[in-house]
Amino acid sequence: MEGSVFAKSVELMVVGMGMTFSFLIILVCIMKVLQFVVEGFLNKVFPPAQPAAAAVTAVSDDKIKIAIALAAAKSMAK
Repeated sequence: MEGSVFAKSVELMVVGMGMTFSFLIILVCIMKVLQFVVEGFLNKVFPPAQPAAAAVTAVSDDKIKIAIALAAAKSMAK
């Protein structure tokens, strides 16, 4: 009797976990499909903005480090 109850409980656990795992896999797949559909629709309604021309000139890392060091020295001098 007791072995039968244990077997039934293991069977119920496996079936329940299998159904939950299957549902989650299906849910993820549906969400991926909806992501592509919604992105496609939104890109048609609201096209992505074109990148603007670079108005700021590139600053080298050395100049940035010098500016940070000067700012730190100036704040310590106060």
